[in-house]
Parts: sequence; C-alpha cells; structure tokens
Amino acid sequence: MEQKDSSKLIFKEIDFTDILPKIKEITSKEESLDSKRNLVLGDILYNDEYKQLMDIFNTLLNLKEYSERAYVITNEVIETIPAYYTAWCYKLDIVLNLQKNLQKELLWLDEFSLENPKNYQIWSYRIELLKKFIKDKTFSNDKVLLKNENIILKLMIEEDSKNHHVWGYKSWLMNFLKLDLEDLNLELEYSDFLLREDVLNNSAWAFRYNILTKIIKIADNESDKIEIYKEELDYARDKIDVYPDNVSSWNYYFRIIEILSENKLEKELIDYMISLCEEYLNTTSYALEYYCKLLVLVNGDKDKVKDMYILLRDHRDPIRKIYWNYKLSQL
Repeated sequence: MEQKDSSKLIFKEIDFTDILPKIKEITSKEESLDSKRNLVLGDILYNDEYKQLMDIFNTLLNLKEYSERAYVITNEVIETIPAYYTAWCYKLDIVLNLQKNLQKELLWLDEFSLENPKNYQIWSYRIELLKKFIKDKTFSNDKVLLKNENIILKLMIEEDSKNHHVWGYKSWLMNFLKLDLEDLNLELEYSDFLLREDVLNNSAWAFRYNILTKIIKIADNESDKIEIYKEELDYARDKIDVYPDNVSSWNYYFRIIEILSENKLEKELIDYMISLCEEYLNTTSYALEYYCKLLVLVNGDKDKVKDMYILLRDHRDPIRKIYWNYKLSQL
C-alpha cells in the first residue's frame, strides 16, 4: 500500500484515483460472490498490496483501458503471477493499441523468459509478437528473424535441452518462417550438436526429423531425396552404435525405412536393417521390436514375427505384455 488517504489511489507512483468508483463497484460484486464461495470453500488470504494490484488490474481490464499505466500494471501482474493467461492477453492488446516498440517488447520478453523457463504463456505471447513483426516487416527477412530468435532459444535449450515449451515454439518457428537450404542445414547441424551432447534427447530427434522433411521438400529430384534419406540412415545407425538401448534412434531409423518403402524398398536397405537388428538382438529389446516392424512392413515371415512377439511378451519386454498381445492379434 502506497498511501493512507482513502480518497486517493496511488500505486507504484501512478495515480488511479479516477477509477476508484469502478474499483469499488467491481470489488463489491466480487466480495458478494466470495462470501458465497466461502460457505463451501476455504478463504484464501492475500496481502493488501496484492489485493490492491488485482483490484486495479481487474478494473482496467473491465474498462478495456489501453494506456501506459495499464501497461505498467499488467507487467506488474505478470511479474507476480507469470502463468496468468488473462494478463498476457490484455498485455498484447495494450501493446498493439499503443503501438509499442515491438523490438523493445521482445527484449523484455527475452529477459522474462530466461527467468521463467517453464512458463507456457511466454510462447503464445511471443508467437503473436512475431506475427506482428512479419506483418510490419520489422526484420528485413526471415533469415534475420531466425538468427535473432535462435539467440534466446539456444540459451534456453542450453539451460534445459528437453524443455518441451521451447521445442514447441522452435518447431512452430520452423514452420512459420520461409527458410532456404542454408538455414535448414544449419538447423540440422544444431540438432547434431545436441545429439552429440545427449543421444537420448528425444526432442532433438523429433526436431531433426522436422527439419529433414523440409529439406526433402526443396530437394531437386527424387535421386537427391533418396541420397539424403540414406545419409540419415547412416546417421541414425551411428547413433544406435553409440547407445543401442535408445528408442529414439531406432524410431528415427525405421521411419526413414518406412518412407523409402513407399516406393520399392531396395533389398540392400532391408538386409542392412536386418543385420543391424541382429547385431543388437542380445543388447536391447528395441532391436527385436524393430526387427518385427521391418518384417511386417515388407510382408516377411509371419511365423518368425509371431515368435519374436512372444519372446518380447514373455521374456524381453513383459511390462508391455498387453501391447504384445495386441500385436499378436493383428497378425
């Protein structure tokens, strides 16, 4: 509380006296509802400063006031309750109505994001800001924007390489921007850097696949696409060798085999995967599982698949017994 005179309302050195009548009207209604709620729910205790902050915020929101003081109060609410989605929506309306400097707003958001890495709302807000950037042509091109965004994203991924909020935003960004082959290859290299750091990083594997599909789309011809896929098979094979008991690298490998099988799958590739699976049969149950997947894909020996499913169910992976019984029922 920053003043004693009840006829005035000064908060954070900003005068809100003019909205006092509206505050009283809104709080009176809320208190009436709260009294009814408290008959069945416990009363939540807030300090006076918090109550005053929220009274001002709720009143400004109700009035749809887009002003500098509303901007300051909304920032204060977000600092106090980072996950308060309504405050983020109101903040965006204020920023757009006041035509605030979007680059300065993004710098503020960068700092806030680093302090609140697990906050989901920061990414929805960031998406809306970037849409406005593109519309207003704030950045000269998508390449510059990507470079700018990667600064904060790499910092946050370095802090927590499996923060799914960050990865969700980065995936959105890849789909939103128009990127050339140079940009995409740099992103592929970045995924490789992360996988060299931690081959179990499923987020990096999923991101790599996303980038791969974009590279394939702009490849010149079918033969180039097949060569790219074969290079990725070798890449996944290398990662399986590093850590055989990792479902992500097996899944990545097999997904490429599935794509190649949409045309005629070369016998060489089938034999190569069979040898890979057989090499690690005694090391990991994933080798057995993906051996089955391959045989089903190429209409291989069903009796052999059945035997391997039973082996998985009864010995190698009994925790998924129900799943293996389902797979057996599908033969």
